[in-house]
Amino acid sequence: MKIIRKTIKRIAILSVIAALTLFFLAIPFYFSSPEFDYIIVIAFTVSVLPPGIASIIHNRWKNKIEKATPEFLRDLSTSFRTGMPLYTALEHAAKRNYGALTDELKLMVSQMSWGMNFNDALLEFSHRIDLPLIKKATTLILEAGRHGGDLSNIFDSTAKYIDNVNAWTNKRRMQTLPYVAIFYFSVVIFLFIIILISNMIFLPISEMAGGGSALISPILSPDAAKRVFLHTALLEALFGGILAGKIHEDSFLGGLKHATILAITSGAAFFIFYQ
Repeated sequence: MKIIRKTIKRIAILSVIAALTLFFLAIPFYFSSPEFDYIIVIAFTVSVLPPGIASIIHNRWKNKIEKATPEFLRDLSTSFRTGMPLYTALEHAAKRNYGALTDELKLMVSQMSWGMNFNDALLEFSHRIDLPLIKKATTLILEAGRHGGDLSNIFDSTAKYIDNVNAWTNKRRMQTLPYVAIFYFSVVIFLFIIILISNMIFLPISEMAGGGSALISPILSPDAAKRVFLHTALLEALFGGILAGKIHEDSFLGGLKHATILAITSGAAFFIFYQ
């Protein structure tokens, strides 16, 4: 399924609007109720879950495109070296199985059959896919072609470039996985500590103060402490998830799925263990 970055941004905007609508509609009914905090969790989840799912689908499609592009360029270079015209080489390539890339190639061939030249069709292909790596590769091919380079060598060099970038990206993701785990671990530790402190300190102090003890007075009531801690946990889930996505995938939008998981985990932990 094809979802480009512009689509994710549109989904994010609509999700935020839906979450704010839910939040403001709930204020007259739940603002003075303890359940209002869980309305916040639900609204938060509504704002980040749809773009998070869209980001996952986009990343899978993106990886398929970026993995298939070097193979396509090498096949195109081989066909071009045999003396096959460029349009014919592209037409043959569009009949092969390059996964998600095949449909884009078919559309590119169709545009060239309608009279569009190769440079314009390649630019349109780049804008349609809207991936930074493909845009860089397209620029490399077009600039080298304008200066009279051999297209077969250009295709080979570009394929090697994309392979190197893919290898570096995979290496970076493997190396940053422990840092993503640290964000998850920090949220779990934070939840464990605040729930433990609340149940062992705030609640007993509140009960003692309610029993008439003049020496002990709680700074926060258990309900107020719960609200403060839950809001803090949600903020940590949001910023921790976004930073995890930026570190691991070099994309803030890629962190929305982490923020969703951490937010749902925080809300569930408070609902189950903080009573």
